[in-house]
Order: sequence, then C-alpha cells, then structure tokens
Amino acid sequence: MLIKEARNRARRRRLVIGAVTAATVAVAAIAVTAALDGGAPQSQGAAVDPPAFPASFGVFEPARGRIVYPVSGVLNSIDPTDPSSVNALALPNGMSALTPAGWSADGTRLALTSEHSGSSYVMDADGAITPVPGPGGCCWFVTDPWLSPDGTAAIEFFEDEGDRLRLNDLEGVDASRVIELDPPVGDRDTGVVPVTAWSPDGARIAYLAYQQDGMDVLPSVYVVDLDTGSTRQLVGPGFDHIRQMAWSPDGSQLLVIAGPWRQKNPESTSLNPLTSPKKAGLYLVSADRSSPAISASALHPIASGHYVAAAWSPDGAQIAAIDFAPSDRRLLLMGSDGSASRVLAELPANDLFTGVAWHPGPRGR
Repeated sequence: MLIKEARNRARRRRLVIGAVTAATVAVAAIAVTAALDGGAPQSQGAAVDPPAFPASFGVFEPARGRIVYPVSGVLNSIDPTDPSSVNALALPNGMSALTPAGWSADGTRLALTSEHSGSSYVMDADGAITPVPGPGGCCWFVTDPWLSPDGTAAIEFFEDEGDRLRLNDLEGVDASRVIELDPPVGDRDTGVVPVTAWSPDGARIAYLAYQQDGMDVLPSVYVVDLDTGSTRQLVGPGFDHIRQMAWSPDGSQLLVIAGPWRQKNPESTSLNPLTSPKKAGLYLVSADRSSPAISASALHPIASGHYVAAAWSPDGAQIAAIDFAPSDRRLLLMGSDGSASRVLAELPANDLFTGVAWHPGPRGR
C-alpha cells in the first residue's frame, strides 16, 4: 500500500518547535521548517505550507535568494537584480564538479549531483555532505529535482524495467518506500533516461514514461499521486526528448524542457541531446489535478533555443534558464511567460554538464 510519504513527513517535521538562538541556528535550521506561530504569510509562489526561513542559512548565506549554477567545477551564485554581484558557494574539501539539482523549501539543504559519476549528495547549512543512495552513472539525474521539498527524501529508480521508484529517507528514520508506476518508465537497457520532478507540496512526482509510437519510442509526461498511487498523463507523445521538468512554486504548472532528437548542429547528430547542444524549448503545461492530458503537438514554447536546465523564482514570477547553444552558452532570466528575456551571465563553452537552482530565501537583509 502506498503511504502518504511526503505529507506525513512534513507533518512530523512541523512538530519540531523551539526557540533557536543565534549561536545554534545554523545547525537547528536543518530540522526546523515551520513554526506554530505562523511564519511567512501565503504568497504567490508558496505551496501548501510556506516555509519558515531561519535567521541564517549558514554556509548558504552567499546564495541567499540567488541563482546557483556551476562554472568550470565551481558553484556560483548570482543576484538576479544585479548580475555584477556574483558569490562563490564553497564546497567541502575534495568535492568538486557538482551540479545543483534543487533546494529544500526552507533553503537549508542543497541537492547536488556529480557531473562525472552521477552520484548524488545533499549538503546542509553546516556544510556537511550526505551521500544519496543510488547507482549513479553518467548523465543520470544530473539536473532533475530529485530532492523532496522538506529535504529528507530522494527519488531513486529501480535497476529493472523502470516500473518502480524508491523514496529513500536521508535521515535514517523511515524505511524506503516503493512506488509502483503504471505506465512504467521503460526498460533502462534500451537507453531511456528517467526524468523526474517532485511537486512543491511533496504529494506528487512527475516522471517520463517511454512508449512505442510507430517506429519510435517517445517520452510522455505522467504524474503519480503519492497518496493514492494513481497516475495520470499530462503530456502525450510527440517530443523526441525531454531534458528536464520543474514545477512552479504553487504547483499549478509544470515547466518542460523538450525538443527534437536530431538537428543540424556543428556537433555530430549522433550525440546524446541530454548532454550536448540540441534544439530544446521551454514549454508550460497545466498541472492542475483536473486538467486533461495535452498532446505535445498542441504545446507552443515560451522560449526557443538549446535549453538544458531551468528553475523558477520563489514567487513564480520569473524563470532562470541555461541556453546551451554550441557557441553561445548563457544563463538567462525571463518572465514566467518567457517575456523580457535577458542575459545574466555568459558560460564557458567547454562545460559539458550544467544545472541551475534558485535559492528560495529572501535576498540579503
């Protein structure tokens, strides 16, 4: 039987209450995600329970309210209102070439994936690193939002027919939960790449199911409800590849990065579009529980280019995205409808993998 994993854990964590002194806030912030006296008021970008932000984000202070992205193995954080303000986010000794894959809702935990091995880690506000269970491997989960909103669980696919995923507890409190997927992701031996995204309320996970469509095997977008185990289709087949998905902060929309498998580029067309420049646009899909599935052919991009990663602003009003074109790789900022796009930073052309994660906390106080 499926267990209300994310919601139950969130309820337990909201019971962790206490006054936190300035001397201990960096440690306690990892456990405290809300307070009984209310916390921040509901805002446009908030999900079901707005997080109560700590007084300090510890080692993440340089990233407070900023966009984090990798540059030549180093994590940078840029102020979206002042692109000239760039801070380095220090990683523990021996850790490098890590890509940001998302934040916990309270901004005290950062999901990271190794760009070389595919191994995943969670870094907390003290700078401690927790390895995430899973086989790793090149190009797996590099930018997927695989961390639960409360920062305590990670998504892992079984190494089989892709009909199950596992929610691994990172705190060692609960046993891992197995979620059945119908339809399944597909046979991993055929080269399909699972892509997932955890909803901001922790109750749903979007995933790709690869299905036969004529002579091709194409991805469709499905959502599994962690309360009931039911799945429903959001986007039917039509895209040749889907690079990443990201939920809006209020859970009403899913941002999908998708495009054709092959096109005429300076690079060989045989290269995997998940790790090399290929045409890919940004598409918005309604994720309302009552919304019917939509055909991929009926979707129109809010932005076109060679996108590989994107993240929403905490209020849902903007999108940061990396355009990974063959000769002009850039971090862009745009409105949530794709309007008013501008360049925040130029990126090195020799960086193969890349990702982006927007810290949910308020900018510097």
